[in-house]
Amino acid sequence: MFTWQDYEQSLERLKSGGARVFVVGYSVLGRPIYGVFKGSFSGGQILIQAAIHAREGVTAPVVLRMMEEYSGSAGVWCLPMTDPDGVELCLRGLDSIADEEKRRYVFEINGGSTDFSLWKANANAVDLNVNFPARWGTGAQNVTYPAPGNYIGAYPLDQPESRALHDFCLKIQPRVTLSYHAKGEVIYKGFECADPYPQLAREIGTATGYGVFESSGSAGGFKDWFVATSFLPGLTVEVGESARSYAQLYEDVEAIYARNAQVLDICSRFVQDIADG
Repeated sequence: MFTWQDYEQSLERLKSGGARVFVVGYSVLGRPIYGVFKGSFSGGQILIQAAIHAREGVTAPVVLRMMEEYSGSAGVWCLPMTDPDGVELCLRGLDSIADEEKRRYVFEINGGSTDFSLWKANANAVDLNVNFPARWGTGAQNVTYPAPGNYIGAYPLDQPESRALHDFCLKIQPRVTLSYHAKGEVIYKGFECADPYPQLAREIGTATGYGVFESSGSAGGFKDWFVATSFLPGLTVEVGESARSYAQLYEDVEAIYARNAQVLDICSRFVQDIADG
């Protein structure tokens, strides 16, 4: 398990080591959506975001480890936990929600179960990774009603967490985005006919040992929106063995990090190379 206290302690360690820690927005329930920065403000920038799905909270300690070890020259901006309410709900259940009305709401959406271990959404039962304006609502698994996962929302970017990520990305103008998900040990690249700089995905696939695939049936995701609007590489990195439960993956953080230890350095070299032409 990775508690909120563990999260804040990790951020403090990064801050004491020279990283910048800041807030890019707030969740439905008012939790801060933290950001971390290391590297140079000049030249190409990289954005890595994780835990946009509640049950995939293991990706937060993984990317925090990546940030702790990063010492490259490119600027790396990291949002380790894009869906803090969802991650807390998944780990702690209804105890994570103080508001009684909201507790009843998510309990009903979850089919009257107090087991939220497979919950993907935020506290409004919106799946944040299908809430972006990239063929919104046309994904193969999309639903149009509040649900533990796959609900697209009332309209694109109607949730504070997705808006915060979207607006922050526009602000820093990264040349690469990495979206860390779980599980399956695969990398998804491109969106529809757009597949910019496929060599980056292949190099990361070689370093991690993960298979590289074109996205199929995807729509409304952050990666989808970034690729479609920037024609720059946005990659979805699915970490962790498929046979492991989402809860078990928390035991594998160091092993997952080891597979991904080179990723930020690869991206740093890439943004320098495209800057040099």
